[in-house]
Amino acid sequence: MNNTQAIKNPLGVTVFGSAVLRVEPDIASLRFTVSRLEKQPKDAFAATQKAVQKVRDYLNKADIDEVGSSRITLSQSFRYIGGEDKLLGYKAEVGFHLLLTDLVRTEEILVGVVDAGVNKIDAVDFQTTHLKELRAKARHRAVVAAREKAKIYCEAAGMKLGAVLHIEDVNPEQLRGREGHIVREISPDDDGPIKAFDPGSIVVGGAVMVAFALAA
Repeated sequence: MNNTQAIKNPLGVTVFGSAVLRVEPDIASLRFTVSRLEKQPKDAFAATQKAVQKVRDYLNKADIDEVGSSRITLSQSFRYIGGEDKLLGYKAEVGFHLLLTDLVRTEEILVGVVDAGVNKIDAVDFQTTHLKELRAKARHRAVVAAREKAKIYCEAAGMKLGAVLHIEDVNPEQLRGREGHIVREISPDDDGPIKAFDPGSIVVGGAVMVAFALAA
């Protein structure tokens, strides 16, 4: 029995089905921060606001519309020196989040915001705007794969596959494992063609446990 099975008292035949889709991203999510460290809070605020304005000016010239920014925050910065924490000053910072639909410009925009005053790139993620539809497709294929697997078991046992008794969703992320430095993905049960894929592609998975009745 599959280790992921959550059905405690299965009837008939219970099978696990999974499917994996790989799609090209169509949107880039960029997160970055502008921060400045100064001896006094007012100087940290002033320096950060000046740098933030330069970043905003650049983004306006680059015709970037999908961008948001946080309110300015202030924190103390310390360094451990000579057995004790020494106050270095006050750090003010503003976070930005930008969505880019022209993926070709990702490198250009990252270089541009750094040149304009950004001093920390927090994250660069590639996503798809069709996630809902792709998840639905993967889940459908997972159920089809489960039914095909159940049919094989029934044929081998001299039985016929009956009606569905129970369907249980399985989170594909819980099935991923790590072996050394390699992330091991779930092995899909659907029989799609085997082909090379872009390592930067987005993986959308679906997995399910299905219990079927047996018919003579």
